[in-house]
Amino acid sequence: MEVSHQLDNLRLDRVRIDKIYLTLEDIDKIESIEETELSESLQNAKDWLIISCFTGQRVSDFMRFNSSMIRIEDGIKYIEFTQQKTSKKMTLPLHPKVIEILDKRGGEFPYKISDQKYNDFIKVVCKTAGLNQSTSGSKVVDVDGKGKYRKQEGVYEKWELVTSHIGRRSFATNFYGTIPTTYLIYATGHSSESEFLNYIGKSNKDLAKELFNYFKI
Repeated sequence: MEVSHQLDNLRLDRVRIDKIYLTLEDIDKIESIEETELSESLQNAKDWLIISCFTGQRVSDFMRFNSSMIRIEDGIKYIEFTQQKTSKKMTLPLHPKVIEILDKRGGEFPYKISDQKYNDFIKVVCKTAGLNQSTSGSKVVDVDGKGKYRKQEGVYEKWELVTSHIGRRSFATNFYGTIPTTYLIYATGHSSESEFLNYIGKSNKDLAKELFNYFKI
């Protein structure tokens, strides 16, 4: 198909945006929020956020978790479910942090809420936890004050950049280098190691530095 020669002059400048995730220190701050500081709905969202950080699942999957999906074998608690996006049948061991939440809720998961409410609530939870460090990223803003919303890059307080996928990325990033990558890819459902590494924002230079650590005697 013939196209205009002027297309050769078009250029798309890429802007590198930090991969936003909750560090283990951030998660500790969230866990440390006193129950009296949050309403019941915010406490519910807080528990879902922690669950997502220690299961590595998409919101479309973890928000469907319920006690009937849990089985115990040789003293280990597993959750079995089918990932909605990939139709992949999953069996994951439950992290002690998830079990703590289940124990305080009488063996049940938090109650289900909509994706939009979850997005809104976890921002409030993270703000309450004091996650206000300056962080580069992008968020949807009203650019003209008249309801014209666009995604805009900039530097914001970290809580402002928190969205529903942050738990999955936090799981992948925090456990990278601690848990073998093969197991992490199984848990998160990425199709390849390159896709997984891009997801957590690992560049060739990052990988080279990590490889160097194995050279040290």
